[in-house]
Amino acid sequence: MSDAERQHAFLEAKYGLGGVLSSLPVLWVNHPARVAAASKPVQLSTAARCGLAVPDTLITNEPEAVRSFARCGATVTKMLGANHITEEGTRKVTFTRLLSDDNLTDLHGVSVTTHQFQRWAPKQHDARVIAIGDELFAFAIHAGNAASYIDFRADYDALTYEPIELTAEVSEGVRRFLGALGLTYGALDFVVGPDGSYTFLECNAGGQFGWLEARTGAPLTDALAELLTRGALS
Repeated sequence: MSDAERQHAFLEAKYGLGGVLSSLPVLWVNHPARVAAASKPVQLSTAARCGLAVPDTLITNEPEAVRSFARCGATVTKMLGANHITEEGTRKVTFTRLLSDDNLTDLHGVSVTTHQFQRWAPKQHDARVIAIGDELFAFAIHAGNAASYIDFRADYDALTYEPIELTAEVSEGVRRFLGALGLTYGALDFVVGPDGSYTFLECNAGGQFGWLEARTGAPLTDALAELLTRGALS
């Protein structure tokens, strides 16, 4: 097929097969339409409405807006979508970065597209909450070096983990959040402050959990299998 024919065939398959699958009256984990709708700006506003604390956030392509935002406190920048690209056969990855004075001096790339900036939240440790149907599994993630303290994805070998109990307030907020977005599964990231408070960062509707299960023994696969076998929320 020509490039035009191939693109046409791809879209027809997407709308035809994808539309048929999406129309089935079954339990989705998660329904693709719900995943597509759960962008990070939507997540942040929904989390705030559901009673979860969220960091002050700026989404902009204006350099002066970034400087003004950063003057009010320590600021990080992070991707709105995937944190990697493949260029000339090489996979390049970026992580959450704490902005320095030098970064704020040279912001020429900001005007190219939208960027996300957030107020840095004081951190005792990170926490990941795996929501599987009605069950919530929470884990503290402790950084072992400076890079993983800013973004734990930067060095998994430096991390240690422990299962933790969420407060009733956070648990209720997470369940309201998932219900509002129509998500059955979610991997939610929080910062836990020195005072024990939780600040919501984001939710990956298809986030991985295997490494947490391997390190802690939590029955995450069993819970997911049980949910899929049951075919409905309890």
